[in-house]
Amino acid sequence: MKRSNEHQIKKIMFSGLVGGVNVAQVPEQIAETDMQLCENFLYDLDSQRLVGRGGLSAPLTTFQNPIRDLFYDVDTNVLVAFLETRETYAFNNGYNQTPSFLGTVSGTKSPSCVKFMDKLWIASGGVLQYSNFNSITLIPAAPTCDLVFQRFGRLAAIQTGNDRITYSDTGDGTGWSNDSNVASSSQWLDVGYGDSGDIIAVVPLATDMIIIKSNGMIYQFTGDSDWNSWNVYNIANNADPVGVATATNIGDSVVLLSTRGLKSLTTTMDYGNITPNDIGDKFNKLITTNMYEPKICHLKRRSTIMIRPTTDKTYWIAFNYRIGAATVIRFGLPITSIVETTNDVLVASGTCLYKWANEYATDNGVEISYHMKPKDVIGSDEMLVKAIDTKFSSDRAGTVNVATSTLSVGMPANSRRKVRCNHSTDCISLDVTSTTRFELDHIALDISDL
Repeated sequence: MKRSNEHQIKKIMFSGLVGGVNVAQVPEQIAETDMQLCENFLYDLDSQRLVGRGGLSAPLTTFQNPIRDLFYDVDTNVLVAFLETRETYAFNNGYNQTPSFLGTVSGTKSPSCVKFMDKLWIASGGVLQYSNFNSITLIPAAPTCDLVFQRFGRLAAIQTGNDRITYSDTGDGTGWSNDSNVASSSQWLDVGYGDSGDIIAVVPLATDMIIIKSNGMIYQFTGDSDWNSWNVYNIANNADPVGVATATNIGDSVVLLSTRGLKSLTTTMDYGNITPNDIGDKFNKLITTNMYEPKICHLKRRSTIMIRPTTDKTYWIAFNYRIGAATVIRFGLPITSIVETTNDVLVASGTCLYKWANEYATDNGVEISYHMKPKDVIGSDEMLVKAIDTKFSSDRAGTVNVATSTLSVGMPANSRRKVRCNHSTDCISLDVTSTTRFELDHIALDISDL
């Protein structure tokens, strides 16, 4: 029997999905700008529009052993690769060239690096070292440490598992002897002594330092170059941190992973001047489910924190903190480290270094699947879908499949198309998939109640 067309038509529009993934509410109750699923999309650097991510290049360099971590020094434009076997290499002439062997790090932990006095200082769980990007030098007088940062014109070294921060001589990262008669000599400070917790992360926040301990206590370290001005305040408890390399600075805030999801510590004008907040309410379930030895990588120029919550190194969460939205990234290769250079993003997988960019359509030959599901639309009764109107943008031809429970339509990835239909349902749940990288302009539905 032919369906009647004598129904009032209303338009449902999905456009500007800046809310990111929302798995905290049922699909029909999320905001119109949220999505119940969004895989392999990122928010554009300039327009904040939702675009398909780029792929991975062919290997730029292949080492004999797996890459453990990457570090990029913006001052010298040098990329440093740390291997699982503790060997260290520097790309002094660009990462498309053969790297130079620097030496071997002293410890077995993932290296923590900081630039100080024109040298790269490396803490890897052994004795502190430095590199001039031609070799690595061990500092016999330096402490054993796996975290290093610079403050007050000094280096600060920390061995996770205790309370102590040890500072070098002022202006000299190789001087570590304390002289009570010389203010510029090496100093030390115990943070939260006796609180039964150990330091696991230190992150700068404005002019202060935020110190995160394993028992969930967070301290604020204030002062200047004179050690007599140093003060430590307990600013938060029960933070439930999850380990080293899970906190970073984003301007006036510190973002950290906890067993309950993503949190921030933000400077304020109020008394106490640091405010803790939960910032991942909509997508925390994606982070906390099966969380184990998580890792974060900060892409500052893209206002994005990449979060690997589980041991599955192909599965990452991309949190764009400029708009407060997250998407899921599923790589075709297991990724151990992601680093941002002046112009590019590089990733490490196994023994290989890759470039991550829009110019690549696949992950080194592995097809990329783009998938999104906006909010569900329900009515008081059956609804009739009269037309589907889509507009996608792409730099290449392809098909985007737009489907509901019983209807599937192939739409062009690089133009607009409107398809008329008569499809009845009590819940419109759109499923948008493609293997072609595309940018969402809009999806519009003409519907009426039956």
